[in-house]
Amino acid sequence: MTTAPDAAPRRYPGRHLLFLDLILPVLGVAAYAGQIWLRNLTAPWYVPAAATLGVVVIVVALWRSRTVWRIVALVLVTLLAAGEWFILLGMLLPPYAGPAAEGKLFPAFASARADGAPFTQADLAGEQNTVLVFFRGRW
Repeated sequence: MTTAPDAAPRRYPGRHLLFLDLILPVLGVAAYAGQIWLRNLTAPWYVPAAATLGVVVIVVALWRSRTVWRIVALVLVTLLAAGEWFILLGMLLPPYAGPAAEGKLFPAFASARADGAPFTQADLAGEQNTVLVFFRGRW
């Protein structure tokens, strides 16, 4: 009676790429959390870049060995990367084209201070130097 040779353990080519693919988007989000914790409020361009790199890595892993889990990971990471790019590009502000410009007289305005007192362009007149800071954000 002959016995069949022991079957060699099944190898999964590209498994390390799959793990790298899942780690890259998480590292991008963790880096952004660290950026917020450090109070550095610059555009987090690296978050969607890391997720996009994750998509590339999972495509390579999928090319080496097609499995259902890799296809699911590809779909999920692609959706994550697309969402992150959508959010990042949605945060961009259009260029300023308003009436205030360097070297021009300040346009007439009326506003209120934090205590409710009126504030107009007449309050800026005089011998003192004045700096007015505009915060262009979205609310």
